[in-house]
Amino acid sequence: MVKQRLQSAVENSVLKSLSDAFTRSFERSTLSRMCARLLKIARGSKIYRWLTTEPEPAALVIDLRKTHTVGPVLAVLDACTAQATRFWENSSLVSVARAIENTLSGSKAVRLAIKLLEPPESPENSD
Repeated sequence: MVKQRLQSAVENSVLKSLSDAFTRSFERSTLSRMCARLLKIARGSKIYRWLTTEPEPAALVIDLRKTHTVGPVLAVLDACTAQATRFWENSSLVSVARAIENTLSGSKAVRLAIKLLEPPESPENSD
């Protein structure tokens, strides 16, 4: 009963009708056609096919951290990550981000979205 009322409320909501209208207009837009064309070109490219092919079962695994080209870049990123984390924790942006998170996490819309997007319980767990 509650689930049916909730589904009915979602189907008849203004937000759903706006979302549907936006989706329909985007599907007919030039931007949508350009994105589809770019995706088609990208998926047809040799580099995309090379990057997405399944490796052979006897393929070697290369640790990129030990290579001369990628290794230094990864080392710099590792070093910067720790410093960036410390910078983030000490910045005033953290308080703003946490305030936004607290505001959004307590809203009814977010709780409703969590309920709607929550995956169903697996058959193994239901007794």
